[in-house]
Amino acid sequence: MPKIKMPRSTPALDMTPMVDLAFLLVTFFMLTSSFRAPEPVILDPPSSTTELQIPKQVFLIMIDEEGRTFVDITNNAVKAKVVKQMLNQFKAPGMTEEDMKKFAGVGPVGLSVREFQGFVDMEAGERNGYTQKGVPYDTAASKLKNSELYYWAYFTKIEAHNDYKQREEEAKLRNMEFDKSNYIQVAVKAASNAKYNTVQHVIQVLREARIKEFQMITGLESAPE
Repeated sequence: MPKIKMPRSTPALDMTPMVDLAFLLVTFFMLTSSFRAPEPVILDPPSSTTELQIPKQVFLIMIDEEGRTFVDITNNAVKAKVVKQMLNQFKAPGMTEEDMKKFAGVGPVGLSVREFQGFVDMEAGERNGYTQKGVPYDTAASKLKNSELYYWAYFTKIEAHNDYKQREEEAKLRNMEFDKSNYIQVAVKAASNAKYNTVQHVIQVLREARIKEFQMITGLESAPE
C-alpha cells in the first residue's frame, strides 16, 4: 500500500509584533536618554597604569594649561542645591528653581557666580562659543576661604553628605539594599602641561574645605612587561 505523503509547508513567523516592539524600544530610549553636555575645555591628562575606574558620582575639578579651573557635579540634584548655596553666599542675582535645574545639566563650568543667570539664558550654540575664564580663586593662603572655588568644594561636601543620608533613609524605609559605595567623591583632572603651582593651589583649596580624600584622573597606559 503506497505511503501517503503529507504536503510540506514552510513555517512562517509573523514579525509584526517584533517590529512594533523594536519601535517601542527606540522611542523609549529617545525619550529617556539625554545627550552629554559638551565640555568647555578638552584636557589631555598625564597617563598612568592604574585601572581604577572613575567613581559613579563625582565632584570634578578640571585644570587646563592656562590655569583655569572648571567644576562639575555628576549628580544634578546635588549640583542644583550647591548652585543655590553659591548664589546665597555671594549675594548674586537670584535664579528660579527651574533655571537652577537647567544650569545643573549644562556640564562642567568655569564661571563666576554672577555669570550663572546669563549663561543659562543662552542657547546651546551660544554657550559653546562663550569664553569661560575659570572659577575664581585667590592663590593667597589668607584668601582661599573667600574664593568661589572653595565654596564649590565646601557646599558640595555638605550637600553630598545630605544626599547620601537621605538615600540611606529612603532605602531603610523601603526595606531595600543600599549601595554604600555610591556617594559623591572628589576628583581632580589636570592637563599634563598644567603648572604645578596651579595644581598645588587647587589641592590647598580642598584641604581648606576639609576634603581629605580625592582622586587624580589620569589617562591609561600599558603596564610594563
